[in-house]
Amino acid sequence: MAVAPIHLAFISAFLIILFTSPCIGLFICPSQESQALLFFKEALKVSDGILSSWDNRSDCCSTWEGISCNYATGHVELVNLTAYTNHIEQGLQSGVISSSLCSLPFLKSLILKSIGLTGNIPSCLGNLSYLQVLVLKNNSLTGIVPPAICLLTNLGHLDVSINQLVGILPPCLGNLTFLRRLIVHYNKLTGQVPISLNRLSLLKFLSISGNKFNGSLQLTGLSSLNLLFARDFSLPENVTSSQLALPSSIKVLWLSHITITDSLFDNLAELKFLYVSYCVLNISASWLPSFQLAGLDLVSCSIGGRVPEWLFTQYSLQRLALADDNIVGEIPKWLMENNPQLFLFNISGNHFNGSLFVPTRSIRWMTVFDVSRNAFTGHVASTWPPDLQLLMVNDNSLIGNIPPGLCSLIHLEKLDLSNNKLNGSIPSCFANYKRIQVLNLGYNRLDGSIPQGVCSSSLNVRNNKLSGAFPMSIINCKILQVLDIGHNKFAGHIPWSVGNLSALKVLMMNDNSFRGSIPSEIVQLKQLQILDLSSNNISGVIPHSLGSLKAMTLPREDGHILSSQLNPFQVITKDNGVKSYSGIGPIESIIYQVPSHDELDMTVKGLDLKYAYIFSTLTGMDLSNNQLNGKIPWVLES
Repeated sequence: MAVAPIHLAFISAFLIILFTSPCIGLFICPSQESQALLFFKEALKVSDGILSSWDNRSDCCSTWEGISCNYATGHVELVNLTAYTNHIEQGLQSGVISSSLCSLPFLKSLILKSIGLTGNIPSCLGNLSYLQVLVLKNNSLTGIVPPAICLLTNLGHLDVSINQLVGILPPCLGNLTFLRRLIVHYNKLTGQVPISLNRLSLLKFLSISGNKFNGSLQLTGLSSLNLLFARDFSLPENVTSSQLALPSSIKVLWLSHITITDSLFDNLAELKFLYVSYCVLNISASWLPSFQLAGLDLVSCSIGGRVPEWLFTQYSLQRLALADDNIVGEIPKWLMENNPQLFLFNISGNHFNGSLFVPTRSIRWMTVFDVSRNAFTGHVASTWPPDLQLLMVNDNSLIGNIPPGLCSLIHLEKLDLSNNKLNGSIPSCFANYKRIQVLNLGYNRLDGSIPQGVCSSSLNVRNNKLSGAFPMSIINCKILQVLDIGHNKFAGHIPWSVGNLSALKVLMMNDNSFRGSIPSEIVQLKQLQILDLSSNNISGVIPHSLGSLKAMTLPREDGHILSSQLNPFQVITKDNGVKSYSGIGPIESIIYQVPSHDELDMTVKGLDLKYAYIFSTLTGMDLSNNQLNGKIPWVLES
């Protein structure tokens, strides 16, 4: 019986060691490392609540957001501050990369993505000899790519893309023999891509698009390279193999702004995805490719005015985009029949004509079908691939009624039938769509009314012959952000309940026969940026409360796009018995991601205009050509 106490004593001693030793399973952040992180935090401009867990009262390894440490030693091994993934959606507006981060000697991963960083990349980061991942993507960093990064001999992932870096790509990057991903796209880098990169035998992903690189691109030594993105690379017009030489391992290739001959593909038998834009394809009619593509994008290219003949040899395409290529004639039936796995088909912006060929049996899995901006005639097909999510047949010459068969597309998220010659009524079964985000039926010859229950984020029936009162069922559509019923024959009063559409950003009701006064409840639309009630029979005075529509005057951030301060309203004079007003903010270009509701038609000073990417770039109010009286409220003139 004397053995048990000894056994218990041994266990107790072991537990005491376990819970007091700094080397076994505890997070104990060294004070110099926690202090370095606090100095880094001070260099950021953060809002209240952001990184509130970073303070001296807690252990940086246990509770600090975005920090991970070694379980045994407590040394900081990862710093990850990434907007939109770590609950840091707002608050990290700007700041610099403090050199204090260089005092984290055991750091393995430094990820500072999309948090508004400015200034230079500190050269002292080259002292972090254990660093394996360095991601500074999507900030506003300036200066050069410091050659000191070449000291990071354990680095496997380097991403400094989407910044404002200048200068050359350091040739010494060829010393980083463990590098597997090198991503520098969309900066202002110049010069030649260093030939020394050929020493990176493990490199799988190289993205140099969107810079000002020139000269030759010799990459045959990259024996592991699978993905090459070299869009906007300045190669000679008639590129030769001595100027562009690629390894046979490439599976994904993205090029632009060059003349491409079939010799480029001589040793690319492994190629699966080819993305080419703004190029000239000088490929012989007898050429037979050695590859079978899964994806092909030929966008805004000169390809001879017809579908390339070599596509007849492709039987594994899942994605096919031949957009804005000036192709004429009918769609070859074999184009879709040969590729039953197609899920994306985009031939928009060409001169295809004839009846629209939709082989539903052979392309059952298709989710995107875009034949917009062509010259197709005939009727809209009643049977479609059942899994379609985006269907765009707009800007053609299609006639007849909208077939109720479209209602069987239960997965549909965007339906665009606009700018055709469709007539008849809107099918009532459109109210059954559960996932629809964009429904555009504008610029047709539709009559009748908007069916009860139709609801989407963007609803556009502009320039038809629709009539009746304001469609009251729309009031229950809580996701509605864009409503355009302009240029129709709607009549009656504007209901006060329109103020319940809390998500509404655009309300276009111009050129109808609405009467009565402007309901003051419109002021409840806190997100409203565009309001057009012009050319109706609206009477009474302009509600003073319209000056509370602050979304029309404040700078906006819409997820990916931050616009500058919008211009105040511009007061103009028309024969209306009262000064009317119409104002638009600056139009800014979008490069990477675009909103779902990407176009809007507006009449500004008598001109019909189309604006793209409206949510962050455009505001306006137009009450002209009505029967309003009185004065413009002073809050709208200031």
